[in-house]
Amino acid sequence: MAANNLRSVLSESLEWFLLFTLLLTARGSLAAAEPSINPTTADQLKQLNDQTIIGTHVSLDSEWDHFKDSAEKATWTLAGLWGWPVSESQDWGIRFKLPFSYYRTDQASDDDAIGGVGDAEIGTGTAFRLNDSWRTAGGIELHTDTASDRGLAEGVWRLKYGWGVAHDFTNWLSASFNINYNHSIAERDDVRPHRYLEMSLPATLIFPQAWSISAKYKTSVDFQNGDRWSHMVTAGVAKHLSKVPIVLSATLGKPLSGGAKEFQATFSIVYYFQRYHSLK
Repeated sequence: MAANNLRSVLSESLEWFLLFTLLLTARGSLAAAEPSINPTTADQLKQLNDQTIIGTHVSLDSEWDHFKDSAEKATWTLAGLWGWPVSESQDWGIRFKLPFSYYRTDQASDDDAIGGVGDAEIGTGTAFRLNDSWRTAGGIELHTDTASDRGLAEGVWRLKYGWGVAHDFTNWLSASFNINYNHSIAERDDVRPHRYLEMSLPATLIFPQAWSISAKYKTSVDFQNGDRWSHMVTAGVAKHLSKVPIVLSATLGKPLSGGAKEFQATFSIVYYFQRYHSLK
């Protein structure tokens, strides 16, 4: 049964990817109007949504989630990625994330607000530049059960296996397809096991003066909850500062399926320590 479900999921995701690729390819007639942009700056803007590009950086994300029961959650995530070249066409990286969260409800109780450190994550992966326009990457990540308060924890140790492929249709338009499989390896107390598949289709459009806009469609299927599907779309804008290697970005996400979350908004600051190596 699980194998049939997985084949069905992969088949549907491939259909979406092919349709998405055809739509983007149709924009090729606009290539003559490509804006001029530094390749390193372009890579740093793409990296916000493209896991096939590995560049050493630190970032601070501020995320605000609003739920249908009027509850709110604010999360500040400190993250770092250290990348290094293995060869002319391959890079390797190690990533770490540490969130700090504040959760508030409208319930009249002593536990209507909690705050503290969330579950930390650490992962590693590698990326390959297949040619001037195609890239691919894969990796593994460990989600730890290390939150300071049970109300901020998922209560599981979980592994995530990921793979992605990206294509630059032009110097100013790129898109990728990512797939991640998550499963818990240990659960605490009465927390149910986690086993779900995530797929996403992000695209980045780069403008002159180092601006960009992005759009992403993300879907997931929960194998431990009746093979339930969920869908979300996000849109964002980013700016690469001219004097320092800093990228500022803001995104807004809206779930398309039922669930507790109504919408989420994120603001990010990313500082790059070195210029990303590019074949261009």
